[in-house]
Amino acid sequence: MRLFHAVLGIDPSGGRLAVVAVRRGLGGLLVVRTPLCHEYRGEREAARLEEAEAVLGEFVARNGLVGAEAFLALPADRVHMARAFFPPLREKDLREAVGLELERLFPVSPGTLRYGYRRLPDPSPRGNIPLVVAAVPVEYLDRWEEILSRAGLSLGAAVPAGWAAGAAVARLAGQPSRGGPSVLLRWIGDSVECTVLAGGETLFSAVRPCTPEAAPAEGVSLALAGLTDAPEGGEGEPVALYAPKGWFGDGGIRPDGSEVTFGTAGDFPVRAVAAFSGAAGPESLDPFPLLCAYGAAVAGREMDLLDPQHTGAYSRPTWVALGITAAVALALGLSWPAAAAWRAKSDLRRLDARVAELRPYAQQFEGSLADLDEARARVAILQGEASTSGETLRILKELTDRLPNGTWLLSLRVEGKKVDMEGFSPSASEIFVVLTRDGRFKSVEFGAPITRQADNIERFKIRGEYVPPAEGAPPPAPAPARRAGR
Repeated sequence: MRLFHAVLGIDPSGGRLAVVAVRRGLGGLLVVRTPLCHEYRGEREAARLEEAEAVLGEFVARNGLVGAEAFLALPADRVHMARAFFPPLREKDLREAVGLELERLFPVSPGTLRYGYRRLPDPSPRGNIPLVVAAVPVEYLDRWEEILSRAGLSLGAAVPAGWAAGAAVARLAGQPSRGGPSVLLRWIGDSVECTVLAGGETLFSAVRPCTPEAAPAEGVSLALAGLTDAPEGGEGEPVALYAPKGWFGDGGIRPDGSEVTFGTAGDFPVRAVAAFSGAAGPESLDPFPLLCAYGAAVAGREMDLLDPQHTGAYSRPTWVALGITAAVALALGLSWPAAAAWRAKSDLRRLDARVAELRPYAQQFEGSLADLDEARARVAILQGEASTSGETLRILKELTDRLPNGTWLLSLRVEGKKVDMEGFSPSASEIFVVLTRDGRFKSVEFGAPITRQADNIERFKIRGEYVPPAEGAPPPAPAPARRAGR
């Protein structure tokens, strides 16, 4: 086991790539070299990913970080977040219940998501469990895992930007685990990012595209939306506001028509710069683009979507609250019916998945049955023909033997023993002769006058009646070799 090892926090939010390398070990954390903040040159996502891979590879090689773990801060615009309440359940059943509710919480297929959740510190008055659920597309994680692997790193954790920002604020500003809400605003390329924290937990994280001049106002608007249903602080205590230098003046800020007052934290940027690079002054480094990368590096395991069993971890005060909630739920006898309902719903989901898996085989079987039915229908037709003593086939053979060379039939109809045919022949009168010659056909007559066509070809229409041979009569001598052109 290594006493000291390097960990990289990576934040690809907005139009830039932020990287903070820290050395973790006994006694705390130490920033390794100067943090990296690279502005993308490309506009398309594919070009930016290739550029990020090249920049990371160079950074890793230059600082000797090959093989280090990378904690990825997932951009807020890639993460789905929602607050929800669940009945009192065991941790095992709670995670399953959250998975079953993903389809209701987020407008995407649950099978394409990796998700995690955090319990909020205070349970609801009815004993329900309040959660903040976060999910990210699996495809996005796989893409970044490939990029990091080619850059010489291994993906150790995937942290939503809201939780990474919350971890950075808690460490740099000394935010207590219990207390009033606070808000962190950042500018990420072409959007403003807002993270709302309360009691040491992230309640809200979102981005909104805007111009740089409108970023402060849009950030406050997002903050007011995220503070809905947030726990209140002390009486008259303003909401702590962490924002880039120059966005707001000193003192309190109260938006028009709102009862919320924000108090700016003017010394926060100074503390952040000192944590990232002790030798750099506040004017030489903008710490806000690096906050999520730093937060992912120092506390990435606390909300890791790659390790779903760990994402439900919560603090000691939360354990106490959950114990009281569980006792009340047990006394009321509500946990078992709820757990049974969730298990039944889970079984139905598994059965639905199994049915969907077997559906292609069922369709293939139905296709085979259709082919078999068609073959049976053809056999029935042949059997019907055989049951009529093969008379129709004999009539066709007699006609084939008698029609002269060069004769083409356009139509042939056989009804019982009656024959009606129409076609072309070099000599239509010869057909009349050969049909009546040996008495095998009687009542032979032309159904229409013979008409001469181009190339000296005659069109005819003849009908007659087939006369079957007498019982025991010797078979007729074979006719001269003549083959009708058909």
